[in-house]
Amino acid sequence: MSTELGPKHNPALTGLAKTLRNHMTREERHLWYDFLRGYSPRFLRQKVIDGYIVDFYCHAARLVVELDGSQHYEEKGLLADHIRTDRLEERRLTVLRIPNNAVKQNFPGVCEFIMLAVMEALKRESVSPSHPRSARATAPFRQWGHYLQDESLGHQGCLLDKGAKEVDPPPASREPPLDKGAKEVDIMKTVELYTDGACSGNPGPGGWGAILRWNGHQRELSGGEAQTTNNRMELTAVIQGLLALRESCVVELWSDSKYVIDALEKGWAWGWRKKGWVKSDKKPALNPDLWAMLLDLTRQHEMHYHWVKGHADNEFNNRCDALAVAEREKFV
Repeated sequence: MSTELGPKHNPALTGLAKTLRNHMTREERHLWYDFLRGYSPRFLRQKVIDGYIVDFYCHAARLVVELDGSQHYEEKGLLADHIRTDRLEERRLTVLRIPNNAVKQNFPGVCEFIMLAVMEALKRESVSPSHPRSARATAPFRQWGHYLQDESLGHQGCLLDKGAKEVDPPPASREPPLDKGAKEVDIMKTVELYTDGACSGNPGPGGWGAILRWNGHQRELSGGEAQTTNNRMELTAVIQGLLALRESCVVELWSDSKYVIDALEKGWAWGWRKKGWVKSDKKPALNPDLWAMLLDLTRQHEMHYHWVKGHADNEFNNRCDALAVAEREKFV
């Protein structure tokens, strides 16, 4: 299989890549000057591959590192990223997607995440460098959120293991890695997210409701569909609540759906995704489109999960139920 990636000559993309190298984001500068620039095997920055410009690329490991800002977690951004990642993985590349806030808040963990992925990728290449296997099928932790939840790695909060050496940065460059006065770590807001879904007939007309609460402020969201299921409405409520957040937060999620809470808290949904949306009982996992979007959104935040009994004494859950039912009735 040829190792050539993308067209040899594309003046427009080559020029844009050069511009992007000269105007990197603060997180890109931090990762490049304090780690990747002096890393072996060699990384390139703003590399043109198949009509895309990727943030960082290691040819020896056939590995792409992409840093994602908040726009990547909006609905259009998520869809574009899925298409982009699929296209790159068709070329037998491993694609790592890392939220910008992870670089700011857990830089040693991000460096270790990349190092482990490079070692795994090099191992695969050395075994069969010409085998057109899928990177998605072989990479053990392509996503930052999956890496955080992989207990087999022995990490706590994605910090380096006790006794492990910190990553030595390369010699100081002329250009500072962070803007002057920039804070190394931002204190994230804690947001309460209450959600609920309702459906008549299941499948049938349905609605969803969500409430966001932070520092004395409250925002209500709701919507519905003419033909859906209760579980799809439960998932949609959580997705819409997270999409409404414009920065990374500590999210306290409250839902009366065991389907949602257990699959997230116990890691089942990550397992379904890893196995191609097949459950442990070999049956297909339902609603993979919504689960894929939800899992990507949870990567952007520090998530805490709470199950609450439906139609009980939680006023915010009851209010979400009222919002969901009101939306459902619009389609009845």
